[in-house]
Amino acid sequence: MTEDKFKELRDAPYNVYVAPRRFSFDLNMDMINLIRGEFDPEVAASKFADVIKGKGKSELEKAGEEFFSDWGENWMRNTMQLGDEYPDRTIEVTMESVDREGNQFLLWPHVPQRYVEIAYLSTQKFLKLPVVLNNQYELAYRVPQCQLFGAIKEKCGDEVAGQMLCRYACLRALETLRAGMELDAMISMPAATAKDKYCEFSMKKL
Repeated sequence: MTEDKFKELRDAPYNVYVAPRRFSFDLNMDMINLIRGEFDPEVAASKFADVIKGKGKSELEKAGEEFFSDWGENWMRNTMQLGDEYPDRTIEVTMESVDREGNQFLLWPHVPQRYVEIAYLSTQKFLKLPVVLNNQYELAYRVPQCQLFGAIKEKCGDEVAGQMLCRYACLRALETLRAGMELDAMISMPAATAKDKYCEFSMKKL
């Protein structure tokens, strides 16, 4: 069995400050508000509650996969488009380095991470996305105190929330990012809020 060299880092506690209001250091607030306006977790959970109304347990998985996969794809497409329209200094410096060096390798993992940060900081209440790995092999991050999971729990009940149907949103978002940037990467979900109290997602370069 291959030793997990990052196990200690993954298991370390990550304290997250919850801001009294959403705000991000160098991300454009007009962009943040546009994404939040279209992909508010409370609104998504309400729409999902309407979708599954009257459906039996056997129908929930399919309904959840369809609803949240579509939501996640649109969420990331919107994020990537607006992220390009409202570049922050971090992305500008990265892209300037790529242009100057002519090395596309510099795009990974910094540009994918920035799109992911924009997506989550626009729809969650934490100030900083907990990134647990960022290197030439893997980008991994955690989503603590997820607003979407909480809204589903409130509007659909503990049993529905516990099925983690919302995972399809984040997984499809990463797949949309992978395809959009033409990355050779494997996407996985090592942890889920219903069991681990936070979700963790990973993109590993192939």
